[in-house]
Amino acid sequence: MNKPISLIILSLLIIWNAASSATNPITVLIPPIGEEAYEIAGETFADMWEKVTGEQPTVDLMESGNIKLPDGDVVLIGSDAVNPMVHDLIRSGTLESLNIQYGGDNYRMLSLSKRGRTFLILAGGSGRSTIYAVYDFFRRQAGVEYFWDGDVVPHHEKIQLTGIDVLEQPRFEYRGLRYFAHRSLHRFQAEHWDLEDWEKEIDWLMKKRFNLFMLRTGIDDLFQRAFPDDVSYPPVDAQDPDAQQRSYNDRTSFWQLKYRGELRKQVLQYARDRGLLHPEDVGTITHWYSHTPSSFYRSKPDFPVIKNQSTGYSLPTQAIWDIEHQEVWDAYWKLTETHIREFGGGSPRLFHTIGLAERTFGKSDRENLQTKLYVYRKTQQKLRENYPDVPLFIGSWDFVGWNWNDKDVQQLIKEFDPERTILLDYTADKDDKVTYRDWDVYKKFPWIFGIFHSLEKNSDIHEDYNILTPRLKEAAGDDKCIGLVAWTEISHSDTYLLEYLAYNSWQPQRLEIEKATEHFCNARYPLEITSEMKQLWNSFLPLSQSLHWGFGGILFQEPQFRSLTSGSLINLTPQLISKWEDDLQRVYPGLKQAPKVLKGLADIADKSYDNPLWRRDALDISRTIASRALFASLAGGVCQMEEWRQQNADLADIRKLARLSQELLAILSDVLAMSDDFSMYSSLKRLSNAKELNGVQPLVNPHAEQTLKANAENGYCRSQQYELVQNVYRPELSAYWNWVLKRIKSGDRSAWESPPEFSEQGKIIVDRFYATPLADMAPTISRDPKNLSDILTRMEKLVNELLDETILIKESYEF
Repeated sequence: MNKPISLIILSLLIIWNAASSATNPITVLIPPIGEEAYEIAGETFADMWEKVTGEQPTVDLMESGNIKLPDGDVVLIGSDAVNPMVHDLIRSGTLESLNIQYGGDNYRMLSLSKRGRTFLILAGGSGRSTIYAVYDFFRRQAGVEYFWDGDVVPHHEKIQLTGIDVLEQPRFEYRGLRYFAHRSLHRFQAEHWDLEDWEKEIDWLMKKRFNLFMLRTGIDDLFQRAFPDDVSYPPVDAQDPDAQQRSYNDRTSFWQLKYRGELRKQVLQYARDRGLLHPEDVGTITHWYSHTPSSFYRSKPDFPVIKNQSTGYSLPTQAIWDIEHQEVWDAYWKLTETHIREFGGGSPRLFHTIGLAERTFGKSDRENLQTKLYVYRKTQQKLRENYPDVPLFIGSWDFVGWNWNDKDVQQLIKEFDPERTILLDYTADKDDKVTYRDWDVYKKFPWIFGIFHSLEKNSDIHEDYNILTPRLKEAAGDDKCIGLVAWTEISHSDTYLLEYLAYNSWQPQRLEIEKATEHFCNARYPLEITSEMKQLWNSFLPLSQSLHWGFGGILFQEPQFRSLTSGSLINLTPQLISKWEDDLQRVYPGLKQAPKVLKGLADIADKSYDNPLWRRDALDISRTIASRALFASLAGGVCQMEEWRQQNADLADIRKLARLSQELLAILSDVLAMSDDFSMYSSLKRLSNAKELNGVQPLVNPHAEQTLKANAENGYCRSQQYELVQNVYRPELSAYWNWVLKRIKSGDRSAWESPPEFSEQGKIIVDRFYATPLADMAPTISRDPKNLSDILTRMEKLVNELLDETILIKESYEF
């Protein structure tokens, strides 16, 4: 009898211990003092632990001066400067030092054994870097990987706490992203994002160990807050009275402007709680999407604005105030200090200025230059009166044009104090210019390497690593280069680039494309398809790199989305034909690998379709291929049109390319229909998901649909939006080829020039688009693995047919 009883007692003890371990496996101790970020780090650890193991740790906020050690293993959040238990471990001799740099972004992960228990220390030099340590712990110990579109979280019964000793420190002091003010699709444009979207984005920034982000999404209701007696709020149920019809200058707010202001406040607070840096705009900030409301001028009819602007933005609300008047500088500063007070938490850590970007002034280069130099001098004078020592970023965009030359920039750099001023080189990856060398800042002046990467219209995968990689190697070897950032006009367009940026901005150890691809695929995909995806990415990347934001050819303009308005498709001069031929040579070698990539994706679609990360990448890769193939078909068509005019080509050849181009555009439409990422209607509907903030309702302006259309359809912003491809680009391309073939049939061999009927035809097509509800244009395609596989297979067939047509190239081309 005793033996069975003993076994029962032993079994009960095992069950009790297992239950006790499951309900309280570890305790997380949050320091009693310090930044909000330390508490966030502790809560994040508990949340991640539960996601991995299914168990919820105990989280305790320690009491000042009273160390209470719980039973079991303990996770200590923060360094000895904030966590008394870590301080006690050092004082008692258990630990000599954390060897971290206090106040900085480095961190230590260290496990110690004492009194029969394990202590895991996750300690950063700041609250922000302590959060980095938490996320890095789960990456190293549990295999968790973090992406903007979701985390890969393996399940483990337990996570090893012992045997850990890691010291991490970043190569670059500033690492981050800019978010810009274009609008059309939720995935790509931050102005569509509500607070939940922003919280997810900011959490991802922390997971990737970024420390800088910047909202260039307009200034919301800053004017109303700075000048409440002079500036009224725009209507909440109609178009903004300052809006320009059918343009990206229809800045009618989707949500009422009061809500956007509250959203901005809470987004910046969420980021600030985690220690993220956000530069405050200073100087002449009435730029781009920071328009001056017309009500300001009605209240101040004599307020001075610059009169000698010769080129640049021309709307009255885009005017720059006259810098010769002190009242102007006081008004500009009032906007800055209002933002600091209302949105910035009262204590700015960085400032930023773009000077007088994208405009020219006066009647001579000297007058233009002196005007711009004066603005930089006055901006610094006003800033230093109030904040003598806070760093100032100088945005470099203006320096690549607008009548600057390299010697002008070099002279300007000499006027900046290197102790308090940093050149933010937006354009360090420009293809035809090595800006940081041409401006003589390399190894001489503090600068940040900025990957511009993308204009609004370039929404597919396209960074040129043949340019980027060697330049980043140079930057990594320059102690004066103190940052690596992406400064694109759109977000989330290129997941591959974002991973490349995140890893290499911390430590530039995967600059080579082979290492970057291996890391990307190992982290993102299930093991059973990792090897296949590495091969597909390696085959695809040469084609994606054929388009680069700084590339000055026709390809960069993406005329395939503006077939009735792009002069490069119509007014064919010998010089233009030569550019088309050069661009075709740029695309052709990579395009030859495209059928293999498409077949590979189709072959694994059935087993991979349910993985949202793979599915998004498959669509991004295939839409990039479709766009390049479409361009190649048009390039071949244009060259053959001119050959026909010179009596060296047949109508049949041009007919084939006309058909292929239209079928490729149709297949691009099918690809885009497979995801809400590319649906304007889906983006419009998501606006209604926003939640009330601090008593302010997210009222969606009934004019939002027309604003959305205007912000997407205009010539600058046309891109891969499904409703536009299907309802505008396709009928426009059909009209284009009808004209070409009709003219060839007539035998008219005069020079190619834009016909007057294009204007009328284009207006009919666009008018129909604006008049048709987005709900009636939304994609209805079946979204399943079979349909995706069929689309990829059809695209493979079209690309093969395009490559098989010898009419695409001339024998004289050297590929």
